[in-house]
This record gives sequence, C-alpha cells and structure tokens, in this order.
Amino acid sequence: MFVIWFLSGFVLIFAGFPHASKEERFMHLSFLTKSDFDSIQAPSEDFLGKIELEKMNGNPVYRVYSGRKSQKVYSAISLIRCENTTEKEAVNLAEDFTGAKLKSVEKIEELDQWIPWSYYRALLPIYKCYLNDEDRTRIYISEKTGSIIQETTIKTRWAARLGAIPHWIYFKSLRLQKGLWIKVVAWISFFGILVSISGLIAGFIRLKKRKKSSKWTECSPYKKFWYKWHHITGFLFGFFVFTFILSGFFSVVDIPKSLVPVHAKVSAVKVWNQKTDVKQHAATSLSHLWNAVEGKKPIRKVVWKTVMNQACFWVYRDHYQLPDVYVAGTDGAFAKSNYSKKEISSWCKSVFADTGYDVKELNEFDAYYQKSGMWKRPLPVWQLTLHDADHTSMYIHPKTGEVIKSYNSNDRSRRWLYRSLHTLDFPFLKQHEWLRKLLLLFLSLGGTVVSISGLVLGLKWIKRKTKKSLPVRTKLVKMKFND
Repeated sequence: MFVIWFLSGFVLIFAGFPHASKEERFMHLSFLTKSDFDSIQAPSEDFLGKIELEKMNGNPVYRVYSGRKSQKVYSAISLIRCENTTEKEAVNLAEDFTGAKLKSVEKIEELDQWIPWSYYRALLPIYKCYLNDEDRTRIYISEKTGSIIQETTIKTRWAARLGAIPHWIYFKSLRLQKGLWIKVVAWISFFGILVSISGLIAGFIRLKKRKKSSKWTECSPYKKFWYKWHHITGFLFGFFVFTFILSGFFSVVDIPKSLVPVHAKVSAVKVWNQKTDVKQHAATSLSHLWNAVEGKKPIRKVVWKTVMNQACFWVYRDHYQLPDVYVAGTDGAFAKSNYSKKEISSWCKSVFADTGYDVKELNEFDAYYQKSGMWKRPLPVWQLTLHDADHTSMYIHPKTGEVIKSYNSNDRSRRWLYRSLHTLDFPFLKQHEWLRKLLLLFLSLGGTVVSISGLVLGLKWIKRKTKKSLPVRTKLVKMKFND
C-alpha cells in the first residue's frame, strides 16, 4: 500500500481526478436578451434554495438548487417544471461543448467510475456521450437537469487510473458507500501510522554510530544491499513517510472535538451567509432589472441572493466567479459598489451580538487564505476575526459580501495536520510553486525507495519462511503415506 500511495502520488502532483471545467461550462451559456426579460416571470415564492436564471436549449430557465447537486429546472416563462432533457438535446449540447461530432451515446441508470459520488444520484439518469475526437472525450449530461456534470478524455482517465483512483482508493463500488470508504481509508492509514512509527523506532535501535573515518553508508549495521538501503533511506525519509500517512489519515478524519473543542452550535458561515428570500426581490420587476444591467457586456447568468438582509442580484457576464452586484429597491435595481468596512462591521454587530471582533483589509495571502487551483480568490479581502471561544476568522468577498473561507481553532488544526503535511502547503512554498513541487518529488522519491525496499524485504521473508516449512510438510506427507 505504501508503494501504491507513493507511486500514484507522483502523478497526483500534476494531475487529479477529471472534472468538467466550470469556466468552460459557463462560457458556453447563451446570452440573455431584453426579449427574454420581457417574457419571463419572477421566481415563485415556492422556490426554496439558490435560484439561478440562465438559458437552456435556447429558452430561459430557473435552476433551483436544494442540495449539493440536487436541483429542479423550471421554465422562466411559465414557471412550470421543465420536462426531462431528450437524447437529441443532450447530443447537441455535447457537440457544441466539445466542437466534435458524436460517436455514440448511452443512457446510464447507475453512477460509473468517473462520477463515483453518491450525491450525483439525484441527477440520474445520465446521458453518456462518446465524442469522435482525438482525445476520445466523454461528456456526462443529466437527463433531469440538462446540465453537463462530467468531462473525461483519454489523458485524464489514464492519469486518474495511475494517480487519483489508487491513491484515494476511488473505486466506484467502495466510493459510492461514503461511510464505508472513509472507514477503509482511515483504518489503512491508521495501520500505516503504526508501521511507520515502528519502523522509525527500529531504525534508531539499529543505528550504529559512525566513526570519523567511516563512509556515510556505514551508519547502518547491515551489510546486505536491501537491508542496508532500507535502513538508510528509512532513517533519512522515515519522518516524512510518517507525516505523509498521518496527514492522509486526517484527510478523512476530523480532529476530535475533545482535543480541540468547537463551542458554536451553528457555524459562523451559516449565520453570515443568508438563505435567499425571494419575497424581498418582489419590489423590483424584471424590466427594472434589465434597465439597470443593460448597456454593458452581455449577460450569461443571474443569481437571486440575500446579502446582509438586502435583496441582491448577482449578474454574471464574462467571468464565472466574479459577478456584478445589484441591490433591489422599490425604484428598481442599483449597482452596488464594494462592501465597506462600515457595512461589514454593522452586519457583524447584527448577527454576532455581544461578541467582540476585528476587521481589517487583507492585501496579500496568508497562511489560511491562499490561492486556489479551482477558485479565483480576490485580493484585497475583508478579514473578520471574532473574539469568540472558537477564535473564528472569516474572509469576506469585498464585492459580494459573502464569506469565502472560514476557520475556527479545530479547522486550523486540521489545516496544518492535513494540507500542510500532505502537500507541503506552507505559505512560503505556496508562493514558490516550483519549489513546493520539487520538494514533493524529492521526498516522494525517498518514500518510494523506503517502500519498495520494505516490500522486497517482506517478500524475501515470506519466501524464506515458505522454504523452511516445505521440508516439514514433505516429511509429514511421507509419514502419512508410509502409514
């Protein structure tokens, strides 16, 4: 298992599990026009959850999200639940998304190896489209929602087979049972921790002090090749092997609250980020909204939001993560400038009464608010630190007013025990990505040598034991035959 983890880790440094790019999916959305706004109705008050307006198959629709992936799609014109996406519509979407012609399509009723997460069951059945291109692209489209949920190519599939799948034990039948998968990873990691600790202890016990005239390789008492190099590399890289396995354990296991308590019953993020209240948006008609947003770049998506008890519209144009914000009012919608320190403080006093706090503008990334490969995190950002029992710290988007990232004492402990030890996610190294990856490769190479040499020694031990038992077994068989 150690050998598999380290070898697959080399691949993971450069390629993870395949996913459909959110940016590409966003950029393929059709533009909303004035005629669309003239014909659509405001969302129903029965719509509970996140509400998004966009186009699907040339028609404006509302997507109402009620869970991580669960969503319902309604016609924005009639507010009637949309019928399931047809195979022809799915094929057209897949061809438009990739620019390639369809080779074949199948409708799957069960999740497969490339969508091995139980929360995707809400999107079944799914059209699996095979494209006739050099990359052998496969596009997954939900029949219920008409949205692209996965994209794989021959390159990303092989990278996952050699990297993410064996490293994370991402085998479909196991991964779909989340509770069982967590237990399997945790127990394997736990035994790995015991193995690495016992190896370190044994290595120190066997350690022989070097003489001044001796070679550096003579620090080990072993003369045989595999014994000597397992001992030397284990001594040099054993601590990293231990921290790697320990951090892997904490990737699936939370820090016990008995060790680092969490006092708040509801997380600060849930208190700060409000659920959408459609009733608050009723004062602004869609024609008023169009009058406010037209004249700029074309619109691909509009999201209904409630921020700091104000009805807002997030209007997405050419950036899938950075909307223009408009506040709904009785006389229409008005463009909102960045949230000020005063507004942040006022809302903090409202939702965290009797709790002290500090607000400051953060102009560079710190140990907790860092660059992300999948999300564009803005700078500057408002850092709000609460003087509560959990030492909560939140990073608030200056444009949208919502929390981007939040930490309490327990989160910080897990951040250092997991991400820092597992991927060398330290502030200095994150600023010098080439150095971080170089160190990961070097340390992983050392861990690979330790693991392979340990595996060879284990196989040799089994072979010796087997040979020793063979004469005894042969003698017993002969005695039985003579009897």
